[in-house]
Amino acid sequence: MVAHSTDFRYTKAPSTLRMRQLQRAARFFITRSIFKWVDRGAARGMFGAKLDWGCEKMQLPILINRASEVPIQSQIVSQIRDLIDRGFLSSGTRVPSSRELSEQLGVARRTIMLAYEKLNSEGYLETRQSSATVVCELNPRQAIHVDTAGGSHSSDRLPTPPATDLAFAHINPNLYIPPHQRPELDFSIGRPDHRLFPQKAWQRLMFENFAAHARVISEYPDPRGYLDLRIALREHLRKTRGIVCSENQIIIVSGAQDGLNLVVRLLSQPNSSAIVEDPCYHGAAIAFETSGVKLIPAAVDREGIVVDDWPKEARLIYVTPSHQFPYGVTMSLERREKLLSWVYKSDAYVIEDDYDGDFRYNSSPLFSLSALDQSNRVIYLGTFSKSIGPGLRVGYVVFPQHLADAASDLKAVMSNGLPTLSQAVIAQLIRSGAFERHIAVMRRQYLARRDTLIAGLLKAFPKSRISGEEGGMHLIWALGPNHPSAQDLASKCKDAGVGIYPVGGSPICKSFSPANSRDVMLGYAPLTEEQISQAVGRIEHVLLKC
Repeated sequence: MVAHSTDFRYTKAPSTLRMRQLQRAARFFITRSIFKWVDRGAARGMFGAKLDWGCEKMQLPILINRASEVPIQSQIVSQIRDLIDRGFLSSGTRVPSSRELSEQLGVARRTIMLAYEKLNSEGYLETRQSSATVVCELNPRQAIHVDTAGGSHSSDRLPTPPATDLAFAHINPNLYIPPHQRPELDFSIGRPDHRLFPQKAWQRLMFENFAAHARVISEYPDPRGYLDLRIALREHLRKTRGIVCSENQIIIVSGAQDGLNLVVRLLSQPNSSAIVEDPCYHGAAIAFETSGVKLIPAAVDREGIVVDDWPKEARLIYVTPSHQFPYGVTMSLERREKLLSWVYKSDAYVIEDDYDGDFRYNSSPLFSLSALDQSNRVIYLGTFSKSIGPGLRVGYVVFPQHLADAASDLKAVMSNGLPTLSQAVIAQLIRSGAFERHIAVMRRQYLARRDTLIAGLLKAFPKSRISGEEGGMHLIWALGPNHPSAQDLASKCKDAGVGIYPVGGSPICKSFSPANSRDVMLGYAPLTEEQISQAVGRIEHVLLKC
């Protein structure tokens, strides 16, 4: 018996065999590497079925009128032609096979084949070597007629209502700036450094949580938010803010703006009033104004909002006590107690926006207003946008117990809850202690960057006045009397590749009284120390030319 050697290499295997081998290898390696932390059932559910490398079956919106005198074939031709002319079927789009479309419409396959032949002859469809029927690259109507209105059948369209009639036209907190419009060295406000994102920990926890969430993705989430995250936040807030609450008082929201909208919709009344700091965060002002709430501005001094003899009809007060936005002062303990006393006597509520309270540098943080509140009048608003990243869109609101159920019901009306996978990852970050370690790293980095910025400004401009530097991610630089206005300097710096942000006229600030035209906001968090030094040098060069 002659033994034959077996050579597993092949030179020209059939394409179908190669494809099957690649599919099996892909299923094996992806399942083994990506899902080594998840259970076998979830992995089989994701990759157990045969992979379909073709297009999914598509149904066309075609209606057949069997009582019409127009032949069914002509109805099909007319409607497919119209779908292509109107752009619903773009060039290269695969249409259903004759068998698939005949099953969808309940007509003879021969009728569909004749309709396709008609459209092929008119130049609307073409059959390729793969036997797929697709829309032709060049629409025959466009080859004959010039579309001067920017779209086909424009004469059939009804007039578009003017944008000025829309309730929310031209209302935007203006937080998004396209990357190509950002200056090279941007002192952006409220934007953390993406290089400090805990990528390895996040990726590991995403894989660990994937299996459980793959099983519940077909279920509606709890409107209050993922339970594990609310429990983790309950403990985190108790240790870091002094807030004692239950997990049922916490509502997970899609960022601080979503939380503001939730609170305002819950508590505002028609023709009601709200007290806000002057100046304040523009997004908060928008939340009130779009709900028909009249804004009452309150002055801010070195101790925070000035508690005055405010109108009694005011039922809401919006404050940023940890790091007033935009001036950065910290509300004193005496002022906090005075504010809470007024709120209790006036039967009002306080919205405490702790947008960047994780970052304190020169002093220990004071207890939050919510921790000091003995009358259940404070609603605490927090976010992960500054500590992890605004792209996550995860924040939270702590309501007094008597408002929690109503807030949950309203949240269900607004969005029926949020995706749970990222919430589960944040919950594990907090429980494991990784979140606190991450904050400590960010705090050290931001402190070094703040110090670099202050030293650079004082060296280049010795008489500079700087404020708001005790915490947060930005500070205020007051320009000297010989400098141009903040708006003019911002324009010149932008040409030099540096982004600075005046308080007066800023799209992210709302000022009621004339703002100081010489105050500039500088966000140091997204820039390295080297970039900060380079940016200050460019600002100095710009001012030398003025």
